[in-house]
Amino acid sequence: MDPGDATPANLHIDLKNPRVPEEEFNSETAAIKYLVDNADVNELVQSIGRSGWMDFEPLIVLRPSNTVIEGNRRLAALRLIAEEGLRNEIGFRLPAGVEDAPLPESVRVFFVDSRADARAFIGFKHINGAYKWDSFAKAKYADEWLTEDQGATVKDVSEQLGDSHNTVLRLVNGYRVLREAEFLGFSTRETTAPRGFSFSHLYTALPSPAVREFLGITADAAALLPADPVPHSHDDDLKEYMIWLYGQRGRGKHVITSQNPDLGKLTRVLSSNLAIGMLRTTQDLDQAYDLVEDKAKAFAEALLALLAASRVALSQAGKYDGDRELLQVVQSASSNIRNLIAGMNATIDEQSAKQVEPPS
Repeated sequence: MDPGDATPANLHIDLKNPRVPEEEFNSETAAIKYLVDNADVNELVQSIGRSGWMDFEPLIVLRPSNTVIEGNRRLAALRLIAEEGLRNEIGFRLPAGVEDAPLPESVRVFFVDSRADARAFIGFKHINGAYKWDSFAKAKYADEWLTEDQGATVKDVSEQLGDSHNTVLRLVNGYRVLREAEFLGFSTRETTAPRGFSFSHLYTALPSPAVREFLGITADAAALLPADPVPHSHDDDLKEYMIWLYGQRGRGKHVITSQNPDLGKLTRVLSSNLAIGMLRTTQDLDQAYDLVEDKAKAFAEALLALLAASRVALSQAGKYDGDRELLQVVQSASSNIRNLIAGMNATIDEQSAKQVEPPS
């Protein structure tokens, strides 16, 4: 990286900002509008307008296009203060007292000849810094690093980004499956799930043997997947799986409402052809999961939860104020427990009788 100075008016906003992997900008104005709406640029405008430009860290600029690949929020703030036409175009109003703020004639920059030249610095600072990237942006950045630099390994990238090898591997593998799904028509903008597109659903479940078998992924879970990891023979399975995870307007409804416990249920369903068939028929995750659920384990977990709840209630008994309705609640619970004990004893008696029953 070569140090230097540049006039802000001669610098350009990055239309391929890796912080926003879901967006495609066709102009700098659109990119600045996005940063205003989503990246707290207004706070920077206020800070610069009231305290002056603090040239504490150089912008990183790609030659020869003068595209800022690190420092877009700062450049956007400077442009908004300086350009009335830009403010009018995106409907941005300067905070009071900022109109006559002194602006720097030049700013310090580091010039680079390629994005790869600045990758390690940007990756560690942005991805792990105070204004952290989300997992989707991090996955896109790591994938581009590995794709563009054929000599780079997951170990190299993880060391530069400050993440574990396993985290980077899961993010990139999830991102590559997502990109293949998008090629088949899936859209992160068309989800029906209540929280929209939650990338963690995809990369969290992907290492599961049941998920990989359903998608036809034969590579080891500890291996970096290729660019198109799902074989074409499983294209329909991939489209179906993405709909189950996220839903698609006009194509199908999601079955995952929350990652815990729904994602685990879906993964378990994918281990059984019968349960998969039930899910396809009913689109009811609980009904499909009922075919594969470990009933004894579920019963044990319910009893342990009952024990824990009863201990909490007992610890709060000193706060009882004499409310008779609460007494009826406890009496009802007591009746249920008596019935539960009777049923469990009956099961034990049946099992004991079978053990002593003489052979016919």
